[in-house]
Amino acid sequence: MNWFVEDGEAMPWRSVTVTTAAVAGPALVAVPLIGSPGAIAFIAGLSAHLAARDRGIGPAALVTLVLMMSGLLVLGAPVMALILAPCLAVMIGICGTHGMAQPGMRAMIVWTIFTSPILPDDRDAVLAAIFIGGMVWALAITWWFKEDATGDAETAQSHRYALIFGMGLGIGLMLSVYVGGRYFGEHGFWFPLTFVVLCVPPHGNLFSKTLRRTIGTVLGTAIAIAVAAISEEMWLTVAVGMIALPIAFRFLPRNYTLFTTFLTVAVLEILALVSQVSVLAVERLVTMAAAAAMTVVLGVLGIIVLRLVKPDALRALQSGE
Repeated sequence: MNWFVEDGEAMPWRSVTVTTAAVAGPALVAVPLIGSPGAIAFIAGLSAHLAARDRGIGPAALVTLVLMMSGLLVLGAPVMALILAPCLAVMIGICGTHGMAQPGMRAMIVWTIFTSPILPDDRDAVLAAIFIGGMVWALAITWWFKEDATGDAETAQSHRYALIFGMGLGIGLMLSVYVGGRYFGEHGFWFPLTFVVLCVPPHGNLFSKTLRRTIGTVLGTAIAIAVAAISEEMWLTVAVGMIALPIAFRFLPRNYTLFTTFLTVAVLEILALVSQVSVLAVERLVTMAAAAAMTVVLGVLGIIVLRLVKPDALRALQSGE
């Protein structure tokens, strides 16, 4: 069962502390000051910090700002979201040919939140200010404590299938945005968000990674529902989210199942500030299942294409490189 539970060493406690401060700090300030829209600071800090850990402060700031501006364009504009989804995916595929797919995918998580009416579409300036503030805080903390550019470089082999990955991502992202918006309403962002999370590089071991993150999502959702059944007091919601967050990062990358479990708890509890946990959790499970199924289908199609046009890249992918 090593393939299921072990991916590497646990994150050192110093890094866990820095990551928690970078990610949670902006939301702890923004939410009490301006209410539920302040939750976007959490997503901004999360994506910016993880992207900075991957490739450094500059690339992280660039991709996070680009995806934020793209997000503001699609806020309250579902047709524009469908147009931009494949464009952004191909852009990330091109970045992948230069070893920059990971930070782009981290920032793409931000963009998916803007595709849903969970955020107000009449407060663009406020959301942008909160977002930029959260991003700047996260990047400053990451830089100050020298936690930037600590991730593993993307392998040269992965550059070979980056564009094909980008095309598959574009198809999946457009479908997930459409289905999420049409059938899941206010919480439709879960579908594209989950799909993006499942597609974060490395792409080797895609199917086992999808299984791990699916199991983690189910466990995390069950915990969040149990907490909501006890009480939906804001102090408890925030406390559980803040406790789950460092625990999640401690397991990264040692155990992706438990990382996903506790990160799901943290995200559900933070976003509960703008919606009910029970509704979020149930739709999280449904969209997770749909996103996992779509990821597997697109993965199989990608393997077929690679076998036909770049068999050496396929061998590298299947070996986990």
